[in-house]
Amino acid sequence: MRSAEGSGRTVEEAIRDALRVLGARREDVDLMVLDEGSRGVLGLGSRLARVRLTLLSEMDEDEGGAPESSAAAPPAAALPEAEAAELIQLAKGVTTSLIEAMGFSATLSGREEGAQIYVSVTGPDLAPLIGRRGQTLDALDLLVNLIVAHREGRRVPVIVDVERYRERRVETLQDMAQRFAERVRRSGRPLVLKPMSASERRIIHTTLAGDGSVTTHSEGEEPDRRVVITPRGTPPSGAPSVSGRGQGRFGSRSRDHTRL
Repeated sequence: MRSAEGSGRTVEEAIRDALRVLGARREDVDLMVLDEGSRGVLGLGSRLARVRLTLLSEMDEDEGGAPESSAAAPPAAALPEAEAAELIQLAKGVTTSLIEAMGFSATLSGREEGAQIYVSVTGPDLAPLIGRRGQTLDALDLLVNLIVAHREGRRVPVIVDVERYRERRVETLQDMAQRFAERVRRSGRPLVLKPMSASERRIIHTTLAGDGSVTTHSEGEEPDRRVVITPRGTPPSGAPSVSGRGQGRFGSRSRDHTRL
């Protein structure tokens, strides 16, 4: 996968530096903090923060779609029970501290699955923690991962969900993929979806990977990269790319594409 290192006075500046190199967004990359940096004393002994970002969207470069999906890879082995319990407590504690500092009260539960730690947050009036299109939740998720990685001295994949937002989003995308695939089967024409993040595109690809009547591929550049659902047997290159914004909710009308 393609990756880039960034540096700056803070970890946040280093992340922005690497994102500029990759031309990507935070939700499209895997983060590794190489050095948190140091201000030093009176300017002496200072070090820049350094990070390495790896593009997750590289996983969907294959035009057939299926190889990009996490479902195509063998599941990661579960963590030892004691280690999993310790990491769950750490992730829950960090998440609780951040949420309380933001003025929210919530109930947290955690579990380990496939070497990943899942933290579920429930409670009243938590919509602001999710934000528009999950942007606040993504920021919270990033902070939790940074802090947990710092305390453990290694990267620990933590997925934070608030009021089942991520879970419900997966269900919505899976249902949408099936409905759009049926539309492609009926029309016999490719269908261009609206731009999505790399993680959401992978859900579409994964959902339709076993469908014998359609194929999927991604086209366009970030942040306007989108999934195209094509009748099986139709070369992906035969479908013109859709680029730019303001072309309808899910795509644009063209001779070869169906507009939703």
